[in-house]
Amino acid sequence: MKGTIKRIWLVLAVVLISGTWGSTALAQERPKRVVSVTGAGLVQLYEEKPKLGTAVFRGGLGLEYEKVTSPSSSFYVTPAITFSRKLLGVRATVGLKNYFKPTAPQGLWWGVYGSFGAGADWGTEEDWGASVSMVGAGVNMGYKYLLGENLTAEWSCGAIYLQRSGKDIDVGGLGPTVAIKLGWAF
Repeated sequence: MKGTIKRIWLVLAVVLISGTWGSTALAQERPKRVVSVTGAGLVQLYEEKPKLGTAVFRGGLGLEYEKVTSPSSSFYVTPAITFSRKLLGVRATVGLKNYFKPTAPQGLWWGVYGSFGAGADWGTEEDWGASVSMVGAGVNMGYKYLLGENLTAEWSCGAIYLQRSGKDIDVGGLGPTVAIKLGWAF
């Protein structure tokens, strides 16, 4: 497991360095908004039940709207469908991105966000349809490429603490996140 984590960090470092050096030159007037389709994955490492150290994959598909608020920052909101082996629901994420250079919405950034959602448990017959709520907060870092005048490609990774509550369950855990986005800037 430790070797795998080291490889992941190495790949992320290479992508980050290549993105910083390989970015296209900015036009005089940068876009102020970006709409992206996002696919995100989260491996949540529970601290408590069902068992210490249990990893659960959660995925999602969303539509992100990002608005530049200053030359080096932006605000975003992402409604999404979320799913796992035992859960289907909806989620909303709101966050801030802080770009390292005044090049928003392009370049290397770090951010903070909050996420909340609701869903239905579909894991067992006795829990089928039981209401589940989720709330979380996280930090992330990524790079957004502006390909041509309008097309964008973005990747990010980070960490989130997610709390899940519902029928006979109240668990929380810290886990890594990864997201890939394709969008249109205007």
